[in-house]
Amino acid sequence: MKFSKKGVLIVCGIVLLLGLAGTFAWYEETRAPSEAVSPMASSTPSIGAEKPDLIRVFSLKEGDMIQSPLRIEGEARGNWFFEASFPIRVLDGDGNIIGLGIAEAKADWMTEDFVPFEATIEFYTPRFSAGTLVLAKDNPSGLPEYDDELRVPVVFSRSATGGTTTKGLCYVGGCSSQICSDKPGVITTCEYTAKYACYKNARCERQPSGVCGWSPSPELQACLKNPPPLN
Repeated sequence: MKFSKKGVLIVCGIVLLLGLAGTFAWYEETRAPSEAVSPMASSTPSIGAEKPDLIRVFSLKEGDMIQSPLRIEGEARGNWFFEASFPIRVLDGDGNIIGLGIAEAKADWMTEDFVPFEATIEFYTPRFSAGTLVLAKDNPSGLPEYDDELRVPVVFSRSATGGTTTKGLCYVGGCSSQICSDKPGVITTCEYTAKYACYKNARCERQPSGVCGWSPSPELQACLKNPPPLN
């Protein structure tokens, strides 16, 4: 059987198209597994993207509006803790400390795995709305090469009511006298950490904005960074 020149060209064109279609299907099939989104991606926290394998915060995201008292929940590797805790600071737009707190492990921290943590921090409202939440790796050695931190940009609520009263006494409470608030007889669980000893000589008083809290003196900050050993 003889084919015309036009017929031969049509047959060659069909064969070429079929070959290209097969090649494209093969490429898509081999590419899909490597470019597929990991099932864990949807559960990755929205902040701390630069340290997702060290510390994660679940209770807020970058740019969130916060007010005092602030509750924080997340998880961190066991080596982010020391004696089951690590320090948290609230900074104003100028980098001044306006609140100090301690995150406490909610499980065994002597592990390389992630450990859940919780913290409640009181702070006073600064002049400007922008600030930073700093979750610092506890570094009992004091050596700078072992320092690390997660910094979270936040916005302070100007209409906050919690922790912003402007009159009345401030009270020390909690099982280990680690809480400073405007409510007497505050009760907490009794997981003692070495940092709680730092509050024995700290001043629990109403801050310039009206919040009851521990005055962030240089002595208190130094003690929280290098707490005395447990007896």
